[in-house]
Amino acid sequence: MNTIVKFRASAFIPMSWTEPKKDSQTGDVIQYEGDAREFTPYAVNAMRSRVEQEVVVDFYKKEIFTYANTGITTERITTPDGSVNKRSGKASTERILCTDIVWGKDGDDVTFNMSASASNPLNVYAPPADYLLTVHVKKDGTGDIYGKHDGFPCYEIYKQVNFGPFDKIHTHDFRETGDTPEALGGDMEYSFKKIL
Repeated sequence: MNTIVKFRASAFIPMSWTEPKKDSQTGDVIQYEGDAREFTPYAVNAMRSRVEQEVVVDFYKKEIFTYANTGITTERITTPDGSVNKRSGKASTERILCTDIVWGKDGDDVTFNMSASASNPLNVYAPPADYLLTVHVKKDGTGDIYGKHDGFPCYEIYKQVNFGPFDKIHTHDFRETGDTPEALGGDMEYSFKKIL
C-alpha cells in the first residue's frame, strides 16, 4: 500500500557563472555564481539550487511535511583595473510555501498548492523567480498537476512514491527556449498540465 508521495521542485542556474554584464558607468563587469549542475532530483540539500522545495504527503499519518531552502548567491565584480570583489547573500524562504491543503473525505486524496517566489538577495531591484503548482494526488500516487513558472532560470519537478525512484513531472531549460533573466519580470510565461 502506498503511504508516502513526495514532490520536489527547484529552480537553478546550470552554468558555473552567469553571462558577464558590464556596467556602462563604472566599467565593472558583474557576474553571479550559478549552480554548476544539470537536471536531477537529487540536488536537495546540496546548495546547488536557487530555490528548492519538497512536499511529503503521508497518507498513513494524514499529514503533509514541507521543506524549503535557497542557495547562496555570490556576486563577482571585476573592476577595470582587474581587481575582483565578491559578496554573498541568501534569499529568504518565507515565500516558498505549501498552501490551500484540502484532504478528500476518506483521506485517500489531497489537493494543495506549491509556490515559490525568491529573488537575488544582493540586488533589491531583481524580480523574483516564481512558480505555482496545483497538485491533486491520490494514495496510489496517481493524480494530476497544473503548473506555471517564469522563463528563467531552469525549473524541475519530480515525484517519488514510497521512497522508490523519482519520476520526472516537468522540466524547463531556458538554454533551449532562449529565455534570459528579463523573463523573471512580469507574468509567468510557461504553463503545463500533467497526469501523474
